[in-house]
Amino acid sequence: MESSPNTVIVPQETELGMLASSIQEWRRIHDEIQQLQDQIKERKTKTKALDQIILTIMKKHNIGALDLKATGGRVLTKKSKKQSGLNKKALQEYLSKFFKSEEKATEAMKFINESREVTEVERLAYERPV
Repeated sequence: MESSPNTVIVPQETELGMLASSIQEWRRIHDEIQQLQDQIKERKTKTKALDQIILTIMKKHNIGALDLKATGGRVLTKKSKKQSGLNKKALQEYLSKFFKSEEKATEAMKFINESREVTEVERLAYERPV
């Protein structure tokens, strides 16, 4: 028997039971992950605030490094340089400056966007009841 795109496949009873239990487990794990992510976000916020407090005090007192007796480690102040993000607007601006032509920059942007690989991904989503 050939199946057409409009054919509805009715799953077996055991598959339906497995589907229900799988969805329940999936939701439970999804909720756990969300709670953990919330906890991580909270801790990162606290860490960032503590970083600023520690850095401010160390700079104020000209302290470049502190030896920690409890762990044997050190707390250091380090400087590094980081580049700004590269979004479409910034890239357009940089290409305009490079080519000294808005037209060539737009053409280059079009080429870059059309050349980027696009992949399609299927995933499950959960919508909370209203």
